[in-house]
Amino acid sequence: MCFAQEAFVKKYTSSISVNDNVKGEWQTTDITVLFNPGGVTDIVFYYPNGHTKRFHQISVPEKDKTTNGDAYQIVDCLDESGRKVAIQLFDDDTCLRIIVANGWFVEFHKD
Repeated sequence: MCFAQEAFVKKYTSSISVNDNVKGEWQTTDITVLFNPGGVTDIVFYYPNGHTKRFHQISVPEKDKTTNGDAYQIVDCLDESGRKVAIQLFDDDTCLRIIVANGWFVEFHKD
């Protein structure tokens, strides 16, 4: 998977928040994520309650691997209020993270 200019969609069915390296409870959800809508390098999250959250890409995607060897791509973005976050998309197609700061992120999974 790639943060290419072409639009693509991912769906996730659970999420967990990690705040100051402390994991919260797993939540069942139904999140749809649209990458590059209309050819624009945005990432849009569609939540089950109708809420949307848009992130605008501000860096070139980088490829890397975790210490466990899991391949991913990561890109810096600005959220709607101008805060810088990173979006991390794992190559195994099961996980996506919104990284707010070191030890602070929301992780979405396909179960």
